Amino acid sequence: MRTLKVIDLFCGCGGFSLGFDYAGFEIIYALDKWEIACRSYKANFPHVDVHCEDALNVDPKDIPNCDIIIGSPPCQDHSVANHKRTHDTSLINWFWEIVRKKKPKYVIMEETPLARDYLPPDVPKVRIYRMSDFGVPQLRRRLFAGDFPEPKKQPVDVIFPTVLASEYRRGWKTSRGGLSKVFRRRSLIPEAKIVQTFPLDYVVYGTLEEQYAQIGNAVPPLMAYKLAEAIMLVEEGFLEVEWW
Repeated sequence: MRTLKVIDLFCGCGGFSLGFDYAGFEIIYALDKWEIACRSYKANFPHVDVHCEDALNVDPKDIPNCDIIIGSPPCQDHSVANHKRTHDTSLINWFWEIVRKKKPKYVIMEETPLARDYLPPDVPKVRIYRMSDFGVPQLRRRLFAGDFPEPKKQPVDVIFPTVLASEYRRGWKTSRGGLSKVFRRRSLIPEAKIVQTFPLDYVVYGTLEEQYAQIGNAVPPLMAYKLAEAIMLVEEGFLEVEWW
């Protein structure tokens, strides 16, 4: 079977890409404007063509054709912690414009559940998954939209009864949901990686605040792998397509 090629838009430090890499797909292009996140991504994916620039300044012609588009447009405008939400959908709309131009076989966009009402009307499929249903030890719910087969569930007990996300006010220090509530102290970077299912040797650059933000905002690699695994099984003929 031909190896399917993937591009990762708004790639952050690479959690989404890591899951697809584990599943055997070829990541060929990644884009993000946060310089320190791009540096982390490059350290873990030296073979990928990484572009560190504002997506709205990128000419779609400069983005390579591919089989799969994945990505996580910044979600602060749709976050539960942002009480001054403006619902700026420019980056979400840009993502789907790239999808329309590139016409990949599969597409998966990750967002916060509150973004559901602000997706373009032609998005074919929207799902909200609880991470603990797919092996990720946290209660956080994430929205996935696009064209993709249903991932196989693998429920896991939640050791840490919380989410890891900068979307909570005051970030990781808050008593509302951060790891400090579990450990009664600020979490260590290795602990954050474990809850987000990153390998402990995954390289993340920056200050502690920047590392927390990169890890907490990422799509958990295990969740990304479950999505990638479903695509691989469909491609290999071992799984019937369950689009809806």
